[in-house]
Amino acid sequence: MPISDEQILRQNGWWANAKWRRDDPHLRDLDRQPIILGVDPLADLPLTTAAVHVVRGPRQVGKSTALKRLASRALEATHEPRRVIYLAADLIEDEPPSALYSSLVRAKELAGLEGRCLFLLDEVTLVTRWQNALKSLWDDGVIRDDVVVCTGSSAIELRGGSAERLPGRRGAGDDILLLPQSFGSVACGFDSTIPAPPQLDLAALVTPEGRSLLSDMQRHLPALQVALERYLRFGGLPAATAEMIAGAPEPSRHTRRIVHDSLVKELGRRGASTAAAHALLESVVRSLGSKTNWATLAREMDIKLGPRRRPSSRVDPDPATLRAYLELLADGYFLLILYFWRKDSHSNALSNDKKLYFIDPLLHQVASEHAPGLADDASARVENALAVHLLRRYEPREMYFESPAEPQRLHAWARPAGEIDFIAGSWPDRAALEVKYGYVKLGVAANVAKAHPARPALVASKDTLVLDRDPYVIAPAALLLWALGT
Repeated sequence: MPISDEQILRQNGWWANAKWRRDDPHLRDLDRQPIILGVDPLADLPLTTAAVHVVRGPRQVGKSTALKRLASRALEATHEPRRVIYLAADLIEDEPPSALYSSLVRAKELAGLEGRCLFLLDEVTLVTRWQNALKSLWDDGVIRDDVVVCTGSSAIELRGGSAERLPGRRGAGDDILLLPQSFGSVACGFDSTIPAPPQLDLAALVTPEGRSLLSDMQRHLPALQVALERYLRFGGLPAATAEMIAGAPEPSRHTRRIVHDSLVKELGRRGASTAAAHALLESVVRSLGSKTNWATLAREMDIKLGPRRRPSSRVDPDPATLRAYLELLADGYFLLILYFWRKDSHSNALSNDKKLYFIDPLLHQVASEHAPGLADDASARVENALAVHLLRRYEPREMYFESPAEPQRLHAWARPAGEIDFIAGSWPDRAALEVKYGYVKLGVAANVAKAHPARPALVASKDTLVLDRDPYVIAPAALLLWALGT
């Protein structure tokens, strides 16, 4: 069933209300924030070139707000309210593509204007085979002259290789990825004395210039340590960072609940009960940063995944089913699945071992509430933050857009004497990073460098800074996270 006329009119309040911005919940929440971090991700999107753009990112990252900001900019530019059409596709969640097709055609009829329109299709990936609807709309000439901006919180259809990029039917369309704020951005918003992050990679940090920068930034280390402690609790999602900057001691129950419900709902859409979703999240929390595999995780779970069975039916989780659920969370930008290099291959394709990380610290915080008796592990949380920052620094954006389920430029590495937490970059140009969030022996750093001769080698510590030893650097994690900031 398509979106009703009443719902279309209600969603497009600017058609009849010149003061719509004051009443819009997304922009009202934005105006209440003490500071807006980062830049408007759609600020440079052309409004006069026909195209189908796709904006992806995790739930609650601000995609709907970005659309409303774009609507506001378009209205200021055109002064024709009915040329801007917004549709919330969650109203037709799991409906066939015909529901999206009919909703868009009807919205254009209600607008009643000839010529180019700006269509804002929010959470369109919730509609079954949504690309088919857009293909038909393009082929039928309905949107061929329009600017269409779609948002979605899932990349699962890209994994299947099904349509994915609407070949030949996007005009000048672009793929845009909207992610939580990095530590550097949050730290600068939290404490204005902290300089803007230089956005360097690991190789740059072991050069003389990089070592000099880290040395100079040591004077900001106390402020960065305070900011990191806060960041590991609040993360980089807009609602949580607004609370952090406003001085809240913890993310509010309301904000945590929204994040929790997003996680559970995503798993529930694929058949997992709430109890199964909590058990799955608990398994990720308990394995955080440790080598594992699908079979091990399945053995450690004590609850059935997938469709419900009779209470008396005891069926252990199947590794393939567990993998499907965790890859679903990765496709929804909730998780990062990091594979190990095989010793006999410069590829992760055949590796069974992996590590699991949360894409944002607040996701970890919320999931931890369902892992009773688990002691807080600051080192694991710091390692998690570094994993995500390295992913964003090294993984090609077009690959990350498709899903952080199988990154190609970030891996862990097993060796006879142990493992190295991160190997970043392509294999010939790789850099190694080990996390030792405590007392660091120089021998540890020397061993990391020895395992990867003539390559950049770093160790992330809690507060130790060693810059005068070649060929490695030891630096506080807060400094490294700041320097990697995207």
